[in-house]
Amino acid sequence: TVAAMPGEWNFWVDPDAASIVLGSGVPLRLVGLDVTRRVRFSRADAEELAASGGDFAGFAAACATGWIDHLERTTPGDDHDRGSCALHDPLAMAAVVEPGLVTWRPAYVTVETGSDRTRGVAVADLLGEAEPPRANCRIGVDVDAERFRRLFLDRISTLR
Repeated sequence: TVAAMPGEWNFWVDPDAASIVLGSGVPLRLVGLDVTRRVRFSRADAEELAASGGDFAGFAAACATGWIDHLERTTPGDDHDRGSCALHDPLAMAAVVEPGLVTWRPAYVTVETGSDRTRGVAVADLLGEAEPPRANCRIGVDVDAERFRRLFLDRISTLR
């Protein structure tokens, strides 16, 4: 997320499609940036991955290290990204395979489609009103980051 793009990337590029999906009635799970940014892939993780000897592991480690270098150059004031990067999409995918990695909460979620300043921002109604809107998805509110990290490293290190 940057000032020019305050929403989550997939919602930001097509908030109208995201709104249609949220209103579709299909069972959904969302893992937002507030949760995915808690899962960090560090330089030490990249070294461990490279040392695993997997055919794909060295490539993945080099890509991750390059991305960490890029983040440090382009966002030097962001201590959160110093020496590591978030694993947004891998966590979202892992949450499908291993739902217990994430703590889920039912919520009514909408996405901002009208304003350029807040385009793609997901808004979850968590106020606990007496008659809240009916939940249209389950949102991730916490993650077992270490369990995910181990799962990720184990899976990537065995790819051939």
